[in-house]
Amino acid sequence: MDREFAEDFITRFARTAIEGDHAAHMAMISTKVLVHGMPGFDVIGYDDWSRQCAHEFEQKLILSISYVGMDVKMQTDTLLGFEIHETIEAKDGTVNSNWLEVFIEPEEDGVWRIVQERILPARMN
Repeated sequence: MDREFAEDFITRFARTAIEGDHAAHMAMISTKVLVHGMPGFDVIGYDDWSRQCAHEFEQKLILSISYVGMDVKMQTDTLLGFEIHETIEAKDGTVNSNWLEVFIEPEEDGVWRIVQERILPARMN
């Protein structure tokens, strides 16, 4: 497990969203996931994330998702943490761009899933 593993994971994650495959997308997210830093919310959980994706996928709102600048911050046999810049372009032309901190780990079934995500403050690069 390394940077290549993380890049493959996030590429597959983006592809499931772009294709609107709700089941495959949510299968990459732990039911115990916590998302921090979403404006207007303290914490987002699995059910909220699933509902939002179902709506976006059903309406075919996502045009593209891209990830750049991956920086692996933590790596053990059972946890991988990285920062990455995510850009989501909607079909209506809106663009949502954020730095994220993402943690993935293998669950009981051996499948690696997102267990935590945090939207990071804007960076000055």
